[in-house]
Amino acid sequence: MEAIEPTPQEVEAVAVGLAGYYNDPYNRRMMAHGGELSVDDVVSCYGDLRAQGARPFLLRCAGADGEARGALVGDADIRHIAGGETGEFAIMIGNRDLQGRGLGMRFAVMMHAFAFRRLGLRRVHVSIIPDNASSLRLFEKLGYERDDRPEARAFADDQTDLTMSLDCDRFELAMAQELTEIQIRERPHPGPASRP
Repeated sequence: MEAIEPTPQEVEAVAVGLAGYYNDPYNRRMMAHGGELSVDDVVSCYGDLRAQGARPFLLRCAGADGEARGALVGDADIRHIAGGETGEFAIMIGNRDLQGRGLGMRFAVMMHAFAFRRLGLRRVHVSIIPDNASSLRLFEKLGYERDDRPEARAFADDQTDLTMSLDCDRFELAMAQELTEIQIRERPHPGPASRP
């Protein structure tokens, strides 16, 4: 398994697959986004995230479809990084056949290790639609707790969204064993994507 912070070219190479994941009716409902996304929309979204200082990642799983490097199974990002202290996390295991098999948890641990250990964040927030029971379970397993303070509610896309947060110390304690298996290697930060 690997989570890579992609170059613009790497995003373009998998944009068709990502668009398919985002446009899957179930995934779209759980992410609460309205219309369909084109391949160009996906590429632009990654460029926009980078331009805003977010850190988007592609999630790959070796053996998922026989590819040597590992097949794309979804994506994740850390966004709204504020003052080097807090940020917001989002994740999608887009391949419906692989959802509910523990991949989201393993990738989420990897991403939080990056957020807390490399970016130095002290607290990470999530915003979830109430119907997304699988995400709620995932975040509770990571150690997230319901957070209705104004700073947490600021991450909600809709007033009905559930907001949760996780601090670094709680994560490190809860995931101590899992963290021993994670390797973080530096890759040059891809920087802003060029736009056509």
